[in-house]
Amino acid sequence: MTSSSTDTKEKLHSFLSGLPEFASTPRIQSLYSDLGRQKLSNPSGYTANLGWWRSVLQELVSRRMQSNNANALVLHVNQELSDALRWDKVGRPAGLSTVVDDMTRDGDLHPLGLFLLSSVSIYESGSVVGRVADILIKRSFWWAMEHLNLVNPDGSESAAAKWKRVCGDYVVISVVKTLADSIIAAQDEKSSLTISETIYSLDSFKKYAESCSPTHSIRLSDLDVKILLRYLSRDRHVLVVQGEVIKFAEDPALRRITSIDQGVFELKSTIERVEQQIEHIETSIKSRTNQIKAALLASRKEIAKLQLSSRKALEALLNQRVQTLTTLTAALSSIDQAHSDAAILKAYETSSKVLKEILSKPELQKERVDEVMDKLREGMEGAEEIRIAVEEGGWEVVEAAGAG
Repeated sequence: MTSSSTDTKEKLHSFLSGLPEFASTPRIQSLYSDLGRQKLSNPSGYTANLGWWRSVLQELVSRRMQSNNANALVLHVNQELSDALRWDKVGRPAGLSTVVDDMTRDGDLHPLGLFLLSSVSIYESGSVVGRVADILIKRSFWWAMEHLNLVNPDGSESAAAKWKRVCGDYVVISVVKTLADSIIAAQDEKSSLTISETIYSLDSFKKYAESCSPTHSIRLSDLDVKILLRYLSRDRHVLVVQGEVIKFAEDPALRRITSIDQGVFELKSTIERVEQQIEHIETSIKSRTNQIKAALLASRKEIAKLQLSSRKALEALLNQRVQTLTTLTAALSSIDQAHSDAAILKAYETSSKVLKEILSKPELQKERVDEVMDKLREGMEGAEEIRIAVEEGGWEVVEAAGAG
C-alpha cells in the first residue's frame, strides 16, 4: 500500500469516526445492515439510512477520500470502496449496492459513460427515458438497460449479482453542481462586454474552475474537466465547446464559436505560451546565476564566463519575450475595447429604434399633444374658477352669519 493510499484511508477513518452515528453501535449496525431487506420491513428506517449514506458518499467524493482519488467528481464503486468503508464489529456495508442503486434511480448518481455520451439533459422531464432512447442508438439494448439499472427491477437478483451490476464509475451530481454554481457565479461577476473573459482553452478553463472551488483546494483531472464541461453545456446551457475552444454564453443566439471567438482564443493561447516561456527563462536565469556563483567560489573562472555569457543571452531573450507579451496583451485589450464599443453602439441603436417607435404612435403626434394640453389647460382653468366661486361663496355665508 502506497503512502498516498494510507493517508487517504486514515483521512476517511478520521472522517467516519467523527460522525455522531459511529458513537452508537446499534445505529452503525443498522446503517451497515442489508438495506434491501430493510427497505421492505422498515421503510422509514431505510429512508433515514439512505439519506445518511447519500451524504457520506457525496462527502467521500468531494473531500477526495477514495483510494483512487485522481478524480474529484466521480465515485468509484468497487471492492476497494467497500473495503475502505469497513468498520470494526460491523464489517463492510452490506447495503452499499442498494444505496448506489437507489441513488442512481433518484438521479444523485449518474453512470459515467451514460453521462458523457447522452445528449439529453439530466434535468429534462422524462430524461431517463430520453437517455435510454439516446443511448440505444449508440449501444446495445442490454448495455443501456444495465447501465441505467433497469434490469431486475423486482429485486429478485442475488446480492452478488446486484453488487456486480452496480460496480462502476458514477458522476456525483451534487458535487458537480456545487462547483458549477461557483463557476457560474464567478463568471456572472465579469463584464459581458469583455470578450476575452468569456473564451477559454481546456487548460485555462481547468485552472479557472479550480480557482472557483468553494475551498480553492480542488484539483481537477482531465476526466473531471470533461464532466464539468458536459454539465455546463448540456445541462446548464451556459457555455459551448468546439474543439479546444470554450465559450461562456447564456444567450442562445451567442452559443456558437465564431471566427472572432477563434481569433481571441488563438491570441489568448499565444499569450499563455509566451507567459510560460518567460517563466521558464526566468528560472533558467536564476539557475545560471547560481552556477556562476558556484564556479567563482570554486575558482573556475572559465566556466563562470561561459555561464555569464549564457545568462546574458537569456536576459536578451527575456527582454524580447516581455516586449512580445506587452504587444500581445495590448492587442487583446484593443479587441476587448472594440467589442465593448460595438456592444454599446448596438445598445444605442436599439434604444433609438425603440424611442422612434414610441414617438411614432398617434397619441404622441404634435397635433394630438397640443389638443390634449389645450383640454387640460381648459380643465384646470375651469377648476380654478369653481374653486374661487366656492371660496367667495363661503366668505359671504360667514359674513351673513356674523351680521345676524
